[in-house]
Amino acid sequence: MTNEHYCFCDLAPFYALDVLSPQEKEWVEQQVAANPELAAELATYGSAVGALAYSVPFPPMAMDLKERLFERLQLDWPEPPNQGEEPVAEASVQPFLAVRSQDLNWQPHTIPGVQVAIVHRDLVKQEVVGFLKADPGVRYPYHRHAAVEELFLLEGDLVVGDTVFSPGDYIRSLPGSEHAPYTVEGCRFFFRTSMDDDYPDVPSTQLSNCP
Repeated sequence: MTNEHYCFCDLAPFYALDVLSPQEKEWVEQQVAANPELAAELATYGSAVGALAYSVPFPPMAMDLKERLFERLQLDWPEPPNQGEEPVAEASVQPFLAVRSQDLNWQPHTIPGVQVAIVHRDLVKQEVVGFLKADPGVRYPYHRHAAVEELFLLEGDLVVGDTVFSPGDYIRSLPGSEHAPYTVEGCRFFFRTSMDDDYPDVPSTQLSNCP
């Protein structure tokens, strides 16, 4: 199928499922970049795909499943605990991750005047979470978002397009959107973004340091 026969409404669901060819995927991203209204439609498909796994009912578990597994693996059936014996407590699992502000590991960014502190990386989702702070006058490189990006401005100002954002403002950029934000007085913000964002003007040797 050639480009002139492509239809966004046909390809968008398959884009969300990540089953398109590189050429088809690039065409969809070009349409979103040219028409930001299509990004909302694409995000809707992405949400629907994410919910698919939760819509399938769990199959009933066989009553003798454990016994059959032990038999298949040729394992001895565990002995029951002696009467009156105290059960061994399982190791406690930390229910959350906490990073104190004074413990943030700030590292210099490829861009002069910028520092980042990464608090979490998800290699399955290709997602990175952290904080960024920039000196006055810093302009972040032009880039295109591969997935949803979320920012929450904590200090200073951030200019995205024609809009100036202030502390307390939340910014959500959809897949396919692109910009080169900058700060006048300097800023600090929390972010959650994709590791697959496209930085066409940044050398590939420096991309590992771009959140």
